[in-house]
Amino acid sequence: MKFSGFLNVYQMDDLSWKYVFAEKSHTADNLKDLEFLVRMHGLKWAVLDKDLVKKSLEEDKNNFTGFLNVYFDGELWCYRRSSLKSHSLQTLKKRVEGEGLKWDVTDRDLAYKNWKLDLRKFKK
Repeated sequence: MKFSGFLNVYQMDDLSWKYVFAEKSHTADNLKDLEFLVRMHGLKWAVLDKDLVKKSLEEDKNNFTGFLNVYFDGELWCYRRSSLKSHSLQTLKKRVEGEGLKWDVTDRDLAYKNWKLDLRKFKK
């Protein structure tokens, strides 16, 4: 878990984001959704460190894959809130569906791009 630069917001090991204040907490896959949840529940959303916020926003932007709950940790494709990981998106999809978990496209263009780039990796 690492500090994001936003008040009470941390990046978790699965690259999701968590807001913690007293006994209240909210978790989301991206900062935009987390900010919405925090504000919707009447909690304070504030910047504490502008440089760190800039880094966090860049990491958040680069973490979109086009697939629900899927992120890339630099080496492996991973499915959030599970132990499922793979070097190949195709293999990860089979494992996710094999576990009865939801595999869904959230951004068709981005998903297509990542799928094609991933396929090229294995055609060398």
